[in-house]
Amino acid sequence: MGAEKHLISSKEILQKTKISRATLNNYIKMGILPRPMVQRPKDAIKGVKKIGYFPLEVVERIETVKRLKKDGQSMDEIAGKFKSVPIIEAKEKGLESKIWFQDRIVGFDDRTDQIYSKEVRLTLDYMSFPAYLMNYNFEIAWINHEAEVKVFRQPVSVIRDVDSRNIFKLLFNWEFHSRVQNWRDLITFHMSFVKSKYSKTWIEKLYKGITEREVSLLEDIYDRVSSSAKESIRESSINLLMTDGTTESYKVYTLSFREGILFAYASVEGLLRKG
Repeated sequence: MGAEKHLISSKEILQKTKISRATLNNYIKMGILPRPMVQRPKDAIKGVKKIGYFPLEVVERIETVKRLKKDGQSMDEIAGKFKSVPIIEAKEKGLESKIWFQDRIVGFDDRTDQIYSKEVRLTLDYMSFPAYLMNYNFEIAWINHEAEVKVFRQPVSVIRDVDSRNIFKLLFNWEFHSRVQNWRDLITFHMSFVKSKYSKTWIEKLYKGITEREVSLLEDIYDRVSSSAKESIRESSINLLMTDGTTESYKVYTLSFREGILFAYASVEGLLRKG
């Protein structure tokens, strides 16, 4: 029941955004929107046995698409900002459900105003807590809106340059420093994953434009940090000390697999409430 409050039906999306069924279907095919979760409608709809549900954030994403189109960007350019990533699967440490990326055919049935699908699979876009996928070049390959707002404090998903999505380059950003006081702790946390895979000499190749000062700081952290453990699932504690004096505490669950590492931030306050 808790997850349902974070979902919105295809019918509600069409009503809120004023786009057509064909447009919504096209956004799904282009990877701009996640594949829907198809299930029985929460409220009885005459003649409809199943309907597609999306994360609430798709409404904001559709509005972003409208704005980008108005700014003159092509649909191909816009789709490139919301590129999908490979299939993964998890079933531990708070990731209880199988998690699948978008790998199925979805369309609309004009006769019933519903979404049909060959399979019902949950995509990462349904995560209601901050999460992102980092590849082994340490670039953000996928990120949800919650992570952009609560962790990085900037819209990472719209950054087109791959080098600029490097996790360390993002954490060195001065705007991030102006909001998060202990940004070095986050760099240290992610550096443990670098150390488990690369030697210190690799740091100067992390991203284009890396400065000598940044290399020096990263090398110093590399020397002090312990290599990340080899287990596929890892639990860590992270406190974000904000410059306004507040503290946000998280249990961070990391899932390592062939294509990269998934980071999921569970609020300690939220976990205590559930407990």
